[in-house]
Amino acid sequence: MRTVSTKLAKNDFEKFQEMCNHDGQCMSEGLRELIQMGLEAYEEGLELEQNENKEPEIMVEDLPKESRSVAHGKILDDNGNIIGTF
Repeated sequence: MRTVSTKLAKNDFEKFQEMCNHDGQCMSEGLRELIQMGLEAYEEGLELEQNENKEPEIMVEDLPKESRSVAHGKILDDNGNIIGTF
């Protein structure tokens, strides 16, 4: 284990002490809990940031029918008549 310490304003110290007493914790336990919550939030933020930087996966179902690629099909004119195949 390593030690972390900081100075707090008197008002903040008293509120933190009150919070720890209310939760039935010593101040070290309360501080460890707060740090752990902050670290978890930080890691979640990194994961979200990494996911945002990834290329989005596009599913065929998400594309408009006009822009879907197909391997074979029919070529239709404006009236829906078959004028060719591919």
